[in-house]
Amino acid sequence: MPYIYNTEEDQREMLQAIGAGSIEDLFAPVPDDLRLNRPLNLPPALSEMELDQHLRQLASLNQHAGVKAGFLGGGSYDHFVPAVCDVIGSRSEFYTSYTPYQAEASQGNLQVMFEYQSLITRLTGMEVANSSLYDGASAAAEAVLMSLHASGNRTKIIAPSTVHPEYRQTIATYLENIDAELMTLDCPGGVIDAEALAAAVDDQTAAVLIQQPNFFGCVEDADAVAAAAKKAGAHVIAVFDPISLGILNRPGDYGANIAVAEGHTMGTPMSYGGPYLGVMACDQALVRRMPGRIVGETKDRRGKKCYVLTLQTREQHIRRDKATSNVCTNQALFAVRASVYLAQMGPQGLRETANLCLQKSHYLAEQLCQNARFSPAFDQPTFKEFVIRDAENDVDALLRSASDAGYLAGLPLGRWYPELSDCFLVAVTEKRTKSEMDGLVTAMQAKQGAVACLR
Repeated sequence: MPYIYNTEEDQREMLQAIGAGSIEDLFAPVPDDLRLNRPLNLPPALSEMELDQHLRQLASLNQHAGVKAGFLGGGSYDHFVPAVCDVIGSRSEFYTSYTPYQAEASQGNLQVMFEYQSLITRLTGMEVANSSLYDGASAAAEAVLMSLHASGNRTKIIAPSTVHPEYRQTIATYLENIDAELMTLDCPGGVIDAEALAAAVDDQTAAVLIQQPNFFGCVEDADAVAAAAKKAGAHVIAVFDPISLGILNRPGDYGANIAVAEGHTMGTPMSYGGPYLGVMACDQALVRRMPGRIVGETKDRRGKKCYVLTLQTREQHIRRDKATSNVCTNQALFAVRASVYLAQMGPQGLRETANLCLQKSHYLAEQLCQNARFSPAFDQPTFKEFVIRDAENDVDALLRSASDAGYLAGLPLGRWYPELSDCFLVAVTEKRTKSEMDGLVTAMQAKQGAVACLR
């Protein structure tokens, strides 16, 4: 973007146009205690070369999975990104956040979005998908709003404690000024107890969320959970891991009404937590309540196949404050990358990736638990993540020591679950090698020896 001048003459013209006598008049509504009445404390300007050197020096301080072996999970995963995702995703035709309202000038973008939607419906077993939302957390919150709007007077949402805590926080924020109750169902065993859920669901329950695999990496009994919710007439919102669908049942297979996911695992790097991709698919009956852009296939006046944005009367550029959502510029670029990833991997590639995650995570869990200090926190089947309990209850020091040895070993769970302050979450993707896993096990053993020596 070029530098745009803002001269005193420009300022006078703008103030005159809006009827303000001065800049002070313009900012008068802002309370004095919120205004900075001094110049910003900025260092002297740098040349382009100096700025480049400075930013590279700052970036070198980051500890990331390109430098240390990453076993971090909890929603952001170090999966392999095929080179073709970068090649196609960086094309100038796609590298824009502009919504293709003018269909006749945007057939390429619209076709890719249509293909993305088609791939997501095949992946999830659902009937319809939109062309992206912001991220997994906001997609889950939007799904909750869909269920509330579609369920009449029902106002209760049940989110088990096995659902990502930050997803639950996002949902709570969305519901802050809505007449709705967000109930957390405790799951001390690491998975949802279907009988406890059945007792909690009533005729006021609009939806039940199930994360599969859940935040702890455990595989839920999705059929039993969905049956308990549907028996009371509640919607089932599935929060799924796209990679897991290479080997696990699809949300549509166990009767989910809405399926949402964090889609960065399909061709987008971790990128320090974003920007990411919100995936959403649902039953056909809910399509008019679905947020975000939907691309449809039709024919032009000459009978030629073409693509258009459809059902636009749901959206805010048509309905304004009565729209299904305030979602605007979306994550189409990352949907393009997801389309390329799924097309490149294919069903067999996705299955192989999922199996590698499964096998490698089980190998690491078994090796870690050879150490008497560590044990599985939950006796449940897992996919690519698992929770380890530290008998010495010194998780922070343990993870710092592993980091010093070159391993991003896991997430401490005490920040979200006080009762699990002695536990940490480990994720293993297809990228982790046997030498990296064995090295982490050795580093953990060295930490135990160091503590013993200090004692």
